[in-house]
Amino acid sequence: MIDEFGKNLEAISSSVDSDPYLLQQLAEAGQGSEIPIFTLTLQHLSFEDYFATAGNLEHREWAKVQGRFEDVPFADSPAETRALIETVFDVDDSLRGRIDSWASGMATAMGKLGLEDLSTRDAVANCFPLHPLAAAILPELCSRYGQNERTLFSFLAGSDAAAVPAVLARQELADTDPLPVVGLSEVYDYFIEGEIAGSPGVNGSRWREIATCLRDAHGLSAQEWTLAKSIAILNLVGASGTIRASKTLLGQVAKRPTPTLRKLEQRGLITYRSFADEYRIWQGSDLDVRTLVEGASTSLAKLSLIEVLSRFDPPTPVIAARHSAEHDTLRVFARRYATTSEVVKPLSPFSEVDGELLLLVDSASRCPTIAEAGLSKPIVAALPTSLTALDTTARNLAAIHQALELPEVTNDWVVRSELGEQLAQAETLFHEAFISTFDPQNCAWFLLTEDGAEPLTSGRGTAALSAAADRTYQSAPRVGNEMINRTALTSQGAKARGMLLTGMIERASEVDLGFEGYGPEVAMYRAVLERTGIHQVDSPKDASAFSRPKDPSLLPAWKTMEDEFRRSRKRRVNLNDLYAALMSPPIGMKAAVIPVVATAGLLAFADDVAIYEHGTFKPLLSPELSERMVRNPSHFEFKHFANTTGARRQVIDELAARLEVRPSFRQHRVANVLAIVGHLVSQVNRLDNYTLRTRNLPETATKAREALVTAVEPDELLFTALPKALGFRPVPANTKTYTKARDYADSVGEALEDLTGCFGNLLGDLYDLLLEECGESSRTAVVGQAAALENEVLDPNVRAFVFALANDSLHNDIDWIKAIAMVVTEKAPAEWTDDDLARFRRVMPEHIAAFHRLVALHAERRADGGGPFDALRVTVTQADGSELARLVGIDQSSRQMLEQVLDDALDKLSEVTGSQRRADHALLALLGERMLSTGRSEEGAGTTEAGLQQVEEAQIA
Repeated sequence: MIDEFGKNLEAISSSVDSDPYLLQQLAEAGQGSEIPIFTLTLQHLSFEDYFATAGNLEHREWAKVQGRFEDVPFADSPAETRALIETVFDVDDSLRGRIDSWASGMATAMGKLGLEDLSTRDAVANCFPLHPLAAAILPELCSRYGQNERTLFSFLAGSDAAAVPAVLARQELADTDPLPVVGLSEVYDYFIEGEIAGSPGVNGSRWREIATCLRDAHGLSAQEWTLAKSIAILNLVGASGTIRASKTLLGQVAKRPTPTLRKLEQRGLITYRSFADEYRIWQGSDLDVRTLVEGASTSLAKLSLIEVLSRFDPPTPVIAARHSAEHDTLRVFARRYATTSEVVKPLSPFSEVDGELLLLVDSASRCPTIAEAGLSKPIVAALPTSLTALDTTARNLAAIHQALELPEVTNDWVVRSELGEQLAQAETLFHEAFISTFDPQNCAWFLLTEDGAEPLTSGRGTAALSAAADRTYQSAPRVGNEMINRTALTSQGAKARGMLLTGMIERASEVDLGFEGYGPEVAMYRAVLERTGIHQVDSPKDASAFSRPKDPSLLPAWKTMEDEFRRSRKRRVNLNDLYAALMSPPIGMKAAVIPVVATAGLLAFADDVAIYEHGTFKPLLSPELSERMVRNPSHFEFKHFANTTGARRQVIDELAARLEVRPSFRQHRVANVLAIVGHLVSQVNRLDNYTLRTRNLPETATKAREALVTAVEPDELLFTALPKALGFRPVPANTKTYTKARDYADSVGEALEDLTGCFGNLLGDLYDLLLEECGESSRTAVVGQAAALENEVLDPNVRAFVFALANDSLHNDIDWIKAIAMVVTEKAPAEWTDDDLARFRRVMPEHIAAFHRLVALHAERRADGGGPFDALRVTVTQADGSELARLVGIDQSSRQMLEQVLDDALDKLSEVTGSQRRADHALLALLGERMLSTGRSEEGAGTTEAGLQQVEEAQIA
């Protein structure tokens, strides 16, 4: 046993080469069963406190050493300390009567002050010559600022000039005078001179702050000094509770203390905290703290209590403890202040809390009303029996807050320090008043409903909230995993849930979704899917699948989800609506677990329920899509196609047979609908623009085309839009049969055939028109005629048409006519409109006529067998409509001579007619008549070239 071991530790802490190895050896010696060595040390502080100023490494090492020892703290109770005080003094028997008389009066006063331990005559008498107030504070004072009993006995029996023996020696004991006692001011004198004056740390700093204020005070009377010192010592040990410098207590220190206290306040030495009924040593300022707080209180008096409370932070949420424990789901109620006249709005289903507790803070004895409660989260009202304490403490706290915000206080650190201390005390008192006011036994509790306020049993703690949760969440599922059964997940929980959702989507047929081990995602799977029976082996398929749960507690939630799916048969439903239904009473599921249950439902109803993101149909539920669903459920919608049973299934089967659609899309959602719609859409996507635009279709085909092109919803297309387009009634979702199923399927097939065959029919019509205009029965004849012109010199526009006619490299008639049609209209037939078709029908005969004239022109010239020539085909039309066409030519060898002869003739005609223009016209007219009358054009045609080029009806090749 080592006594005063703290002295050794103090010496070691100041040494640079200290080593805790010896103590480690002593600690190890106490281990084992072979004659252990036990070491007991006695010191005032723990090991590491002696090394508070040491470096981090050294401090850690000594903390490890302390960990090898067991700390046994020891502190005497105040009663035990006062028992020691009784043993110090010997009292003369002659004084016993006077002491008992004095003790009786003091005991009564102490009882009124709430000091029960000193409320008897014997307890007070045993402490004489100590004043009972001094005896009350000494244990705390010696423990906090000194060395417990050592400091106590030094004060009681020491030789110090401020100790009790010296104080008593300086006082005379007379028979009639009051008994000399050692009071609070003498305690102050002793401790300020010796014990605490040199004490380090925070407590010593507070003492020095108080001591400085008194040391700087001058000109005080004896009673003023007594009261000031008493207040100072009480400030150190009585910041709260009954032992504080209140007016009543100071009345036991001095007679009629009020005038003296007022003088001390005027001097700025002390200040009074009215809300705590306590005087405090005051460092002094030009500002009067009491005036500041009272001014703020006056301005706050005009406000109602709820307006005052609204300046504070709202009360923290509370938990319905019993209900949460019994149902494995934490039910959190938000708390806020309210008035009885308020019309309460229901909580949002997406609120992070499970209910709301209204703390009513007006004097009316009724409950507020609730607007449109429906299936909203529970709202409980607490109606307190008394608001007096809460009102007083709240207004005082608000007044101090307001005083601290004054501009003049901002730069006055003394006032701010005092107000800060007052604020801390005011907050404590307000908290105590709040707890007392809204104690379950001090309030009437009600559950607000549309039908009025229903009383709740208060009980203990949050029993009323648990009762409200019992009534509201009677269908809540039990999810035995706290990691996922909560409002918001941790980062680790979110990662585990993401892994679980991925497994559900990608490995639904595997046992345990393919998970192994004991990770958090496995725990979530066991709690939400396996134990509830949502994921289990499907006997017919001998593989795992998602289905209705077997756990009775989860059935109401699953049924709610099925109801939402059925509701989506008429229109798409936002995923947030499903979330809201599951989070609202009576289900009340936590937000974090809903994505898992919702995904299980979407997988279980994959053949019936379609998913949309931003209005776009999503055929696959992928992990990436699931992640976006979790992050932004409001971006998603779902719709029930009702396509696996009843009339719609009958229609789908008939369509599949008529259109020869084979089963596909098995990995997709609503697979049978997708198979039909996919076939129809693929056919429409392959249609050319002419078919998508033309009006040259049967009416049913045109309407079917519009339905197919404008369709957004797969089920709306198959069961509503397309039937209407073809003259049938829509296919309802809730009937078993559809009598026109086969007729409807046949009409769809016929309309699709009309659409897919439209372009082919167009090209066939163009081909027939071309052969008809050419007067031929096959493509080969036309190609042969055009091929004869390929090496001739032709106009570029005519050359393109002739080359298209002569192209025999194309494999079929369709490609041939497509090329010719594109040359004629300068647009591919697939891009035509009905106007382009009309233009083709109008222009094609003209092109064929020109083609025929070219063929005849070059055929006659080749038959003539001449040399190089310039050929023209001249047509002369008489007034009666008769025409004569002749091939004329000019031999290049005689061209110059002929031109000279023509020029001479024209000169002579010009002299006769008077102008060159009239001469030209006269010559043409005479030549035309001669051609018509003689039927011979070769000689006349060969006489001039220039005249022929002026004939307006000439076609030049």
